[in-house]
Amino acid sequence: MRKIFTLLFLTGIFGLFTTNLFAQEDATIDPADIRWWIGEGENEVVFIVNWAEPDTALAWGYRFSEESVTVEHMMDEIAENDYRFSYDGANNWLSDIYFNDGVLDLSLSGMWWMYIVSGEMAGLGYAQQTIVNGDYVKWGDESCGIIVDPDNWGYVWTKEVAAVYPLAEEAMIDFDDILYWVGEGENEVVFCVNWNEPNIALAWGYRFDGEQKILKEVMDDIAAADPRFAFDADWGYVSDITFNDGELDLALAGMYFMYNINGSAAWYGYDEQTVVDGDFIKWGDESCGTEIAQWTYVWTQVVEPVSAYDAVIENSAASLSVYPNPAISETFVTIEETGMNVVSVYDLQGRVISKESVDAMAGGQVRISTETLTSGVYFVTVSSESAVRTAKLVVR
Repeated sequence: MRKIFTLLFLTGIFGLFTTNLFAQEDATIDPADIRWWIGEGENEVVFIVNWAEPDTALAWGYRFSEESVTVEHMMDEIAENDYRFSYDGANNWLSDIYFNDGVLDLSLSGMWWMYIVSGEMAGLGYAQQTIVNGDYVKWGDESCGIIVDPDNWGYVWTKEVAAVYPLAEEAMIDFDDILYWVGEGENEVVFCVNWNEPNIALAWGYRFDGEQKILKEVMDDIAAADPRFAFDADWGYVSDITFNDGELDLALAGMYFMYNINGSAAWYGYDEQTVVDGDFIKWGDESCGTEIAQWTYVWTQVVEPVSAYDAVIENSAASLSVYPNPAISETFVTIEETGMNVVSVYDLQGRVISKESVDAMAGGQVRISTETLTSGVYFVTVSSESAVRTAKLVVR
């Protein structure tokens, strides 16, 4: 009787064990949690690779406009955009998939099994297998899975899937492209603020003497020289930075994260942080950055130089003759001084639209083509040896 009971008990335990195995669900990830989508189009596929040693599962998002694409096409596109990812394949079979970001160094040579959508085995090799909108493509082998159906080579990957962080480079600007320099001295730093809504990054240049400068002094001097710029701060932390030139009204209340030189976070509050010649100072918060690792952001918005303050004041229009204004396809600016003059056109963000050096006589006219400009407000400046004259230009 005891033997029968023991047999029944063990049979029950085995049945429970196998039931639990079959109840295992293949680990996946919600498309809304994907951090990096590669490609463009209305169709979306999630691509997942599961490695062992260490047990790691990473996911990319892939978008496309065609009705279907092959798995090979998707993987080639991901490899082209993400240098950390690569794979070896021949004769429609994969021999390895790699991921190396300098911290993780993943590979798993051997036979790979492919899963699509619900974890069912793909019927074709990666070069022939097609995928459609909503599919989940997952690669792994038995060393990183749990067998749930030994008769049919049924495995599930239970490792939690992590979204791959995108690659991104901190947007910069060349010192030579700065239009507005505040201060004097042989040392130069660039001061940049990145706002969102709209997403705009503006930069000033700052010059000083001495080996270093406190960041607060830099910001105070820029605010004193440029009434468009202001900031609020308390206890060493900046709570808001604003810019208002009558057209743009930028503000981003909240906690700012500061990046110094190459995007590394500064160690000290703005009233203690020092900067030296060649530094690139940038402010923003996570809402206008791309997260490339946990709590690590880069600002990818193109940095535009702020126009000189005296180049955008309202009454400056009288100092330069531009006709016709508004313009449709062209306008003409009248030169006030004989000699070399630089004629430039800027948009409201201070971006240089065009720049031309002309040797002209006083009273002469220089043609500016506006055919390729979008409708809006621009500024025309003429810089001579003795003065900078500015006029507002409306393009229709």
